[in-house]
Amino acid sequence: MNNNGQIIEEDEKISKALDAGLNAPAHQTSTAFDAMGMQKTLNTAPDAILRDITMPGGKGLTLAEGLKATTNVQDIPAIFLPASKQPNLGPKAMALGGTAFFEKSDGFTYLVAGIRAAIEHPNIGLSL
Repeated sequence: MNNNGQIIEEDEKISKALDAGLNAPAHQTSTAFDAMGMQKTLNTAPDAILRDITMPGGKGLTLAEGLKATTNVQDIPAIFLPASKQPNLGPKAMALGGTAFFEKSDGFTYLVAGIRAAIEHPNIGLSL
């Protein structure tokens, strides 16, 4: 494990805050602000992907389907971070191989702690 992660989030303020909260001397993150993040994922193969569900150029669930079908990245833990309150969104994301599902409204400190737990223990399937 290289301790690198990727944040795919269209809101630059949220992306920067998550990047700052998750970065530590032993961890690095890279960011993408739209669905082109999938290409970046294919090029860098991060240890974990934190992604929004709705973004310009594509939807996070569509990205998840594409990554799930791509052999060299299908086992990368995927952490979904939507703003949407759409019913059944969490189960859909988890069915597509999501490791964790958090809502942006959960609070920043809570989100960072949950995201770190999901990265460190990708097989427990967190949905908060």
